[in-house]
This record gives sequence, C-alpha cells and structure tokens, in this order.
Amino acid sequence: MKIAVPLFKDRVSPHFGASSTVLLVETDGTKVCREATWDVPGERPMEMARRLADLGVEEIVCGGIQHRYKEWLIRKGIKALDNQRGVAKEIVHQLLKDWGTRAPARKGMACHEVASKGPVKTTNRPTR
Repeated sequence: MKIAVPLFKDRVSPHFGASSTVLLVETDGTKVCREATWDVPGERPMEMARRLADLGVEEIVCGGIQHRYKEWLIRKGIKALDNQRGVAKEIVHQLLKDWGTRAPARKGMACHEVASKGPVKTTNRPTR
C-alpha cells in the first residue's frame, strides 16, 4: 500500500495542496517497507492529486482538504484521511498499528515484494 502525507517540515501539512513536499510511504499493511520525501510538481491541489494518483497512492493523510478534491480522490479509489495533526511519520506508524488490530487485514504487498520494485523517487531538497 502506498500512503502520501503532504508535509510542513516534519509534520502533516495543515491543508492538502498547501505544500508540494510529500512523505511517500510504502507498507505491507502493518509495517513501513520504504519511505521517501518527494517534491510533487504542480502548484495547485488538483495537480498534486493527479500526480499522487499517477504514482499509485492508495491513501492520503492530510490536515484539511477541500470537499471537491476529497471527492475526486475517492472517485479515483484513493482514500483521504483528513483532520490529522502531528508528526507525519508518527501518524503513519500509528495508523499501521491501528490497522494491524483490525480484521480483516488490509490489502498490501509483503515488504520483500515492495523492496524488489526498486527505489522510490526522492528529492535532494530538504523538507521545509
């Protein structure tokens, strides 16, 4: 499963589209297999949403998000988990922990399958 978290420094950005820097996390549904920080090209929230959909992101964790963008993501099969606040990596780890306690298990590849797919695109620019 691929999760994207728009960032403000190391925290969840307060609003989807307010930051072009995104934490991309690949998981097997219970643990993080790979993670990278990526600068998503585009200046508008819809451009960001399209790019994340093109990357195969299955879930977006964000602060606020306008209804039209959230609905567009849902129509594309991407879950938008909004109203999240805090350190991005901590929130992702807590979500994975919560998912691990629910039945049935969430769909995802094993970490060894994710690792064999090659590196995630990263940026040399430091996170804001």
